Amino acid sequence: MDHIPTILTCVDTTNPSITALRYACYRAKKLGFSLQVLAVMENSHKNMLFGSKAISQDKKKHIEKHLQKLLEDIHKEIKIVPAVSIREGDIASEIAREIRSIPNCVTLFLGKSYNPLSDNTVLPKIIQKIGDKIKIPVTVIPENLSEDYFKALT
Repeated sequence: MDHIPTILTCVDTTNPSITALRYACYRAKKLGFSLQVLAVMENSHKNMLFGSKAISQDKKKHIEKHLQKLLEDIHKEIKIVPAVSIREGDIASEIAREIRSIPNCVTLFLGKSYNPLSDNTVLPKIIQKIGDKIKIPVTVIPENLSEDYFKALT
């Protein structure tokens, strides 16, 4: 499988990342690429003296449950089964680490909210942090892609 080009998409529980995942699945299927899904849990609870391990396990279970449901729905729609990686740490560092761990990673897809009041400031910061650490293009997928757009991808 190392010779097959791989698309990496980073997801969380927001609509923009779900849209990016759907787009990545369609592109991977159409191009015959493999797809790697990355979920990163930020380690904001690490400063807690007690309970950080339990909080981390709860967060991981929540993400795994969310991803399982999401990937089941994606499989029904697109008939693709991506590989999944869940990491804990700084988002930008973990994305760069994941890219380095995939021998034939050719692009990174990230979702972007169309809501100007949302955390759209996070995406530029992530791209700026990883920009000099990776050697692949980053594609930003807008949240508001229509169903007609997705149908046209098949």
